[in-house]
Amino acid sequence: MTVSQPHASSSWKVFALFAAAVLLAVAGILLLITFPGRQGSAEPPIATATSQGPSTTPRTAPAASKSALRHTAPLDQAPSASGFVPPEAADTARRFVVAWASHDASPGHDTSFSDAGRRAAVYATDELATQLRDPGSRSARLWQQWVADKTRMSCTVDRVAIPDGAPAATVTRVYVRVLYTCTNRSAGRPVTRSHEQLALEMHRDPSGAWRVGAIVNA
Repeated sequence: MTVSQPHASSSWKVFALFAAAVLLAVAGILLLITFPGRQGSAEPPIATATSQGPSTTPRTAPAASKSALRHTAPLDQAPSASGFVPPEAADTARRFVVAWASHDASPGHDTSFSDAGRRAAVYATDELATQLRDPGSRSARLWQQWVADKTRMSCTVDRVAIPDGAPAATVTRVYVRVLYTCTNRSAGRPVTRSHEQLALEMHRDPSGAWRVGAIVNA
């Protein structure tokens, strides 16, 4: 009977160690099951944040391109202290000067300097148009000389800008300076070119169209 007691105690210790091992194994399995589940639940927000990146790019790119366009001025919108020449005003000023400064005294064309005035009146306010259509007393002698020489004066605009020191532009009025080149072709004479400039007061009428209201330095 004294021999069987140590054997029973040893068996109990083995059983306790085995039970402890089983509990540790079960705890390990539970941990493996628990932590992968938490990592999986954290992945969707990361994937969502990544997917939002490309969606913001198209909205940013157009905004940048519009900003670049705002800072890019056409050639005939020369910068000055007063700002830029409105594109429509520059276009009207250019057309007006070409019509007003170009003449053709060859047979079958202009009959006087006032023909150019009538062409330019299309781009002027009503008040200025009336003055331009009036033949006035512009040198008849010079015109006769041009008729004899079959003179043709053709002009092209080089630049439209706001003059230095001009009054500040408003939504209905702006002063511009037109720089242009005229080519004179007369029978029996060399072709000559001259560089000219003309200051104009531009008015915007109620319809939104720009017109020449006055020739400032004529």
